[in-house]
Amino acid sequence: MTPFYATRMTVRVVGLAVLILGLVVWTGSADGLVPVHMLLGIVLVLALWAVAVLALQAGSRPALPAIAIVWGVFVAGFGMTQAQILPNDSLHVAIRVAHLVVGLVAIGLAEALGAAATRTGERATR
Repeated sequence: MTPFYATRMTVRVVGLAVLILGLVVWTGSADGLVPVHMLLGIVLVLALWAVAVLALQAGSRPALPAIAIVWGVFVAGFGMTQAQILPNDSLHVAIRVAHLVVGLVAIGLAEALGAAATRTGERATR
């Protein structure tokens, strides 16, 4: 198993776990799991960064990895502060939806990086 494959699988597995935990927390039935959700979110960001670095090493164009690295910073910052944005306001649900979308984009970026690096590797072996 290559480091690139392992990192992509980490994004997939941890991403799914973060989504499931986030939805459980969102229902209000497991507020005690918020620290676990946050820890897994940090692992997801670290894995996203690792995929970005590995994609660069594989010869991918630098734009998408750079976007992924910046997005990871945004994900971490937004994730850690989203509870304080419009608390106790009916509009906080929009912040929660935005939080979900931001996480989904992070997972999508990792998948896009994986596809781009795979294509780059295939072209390099021709």
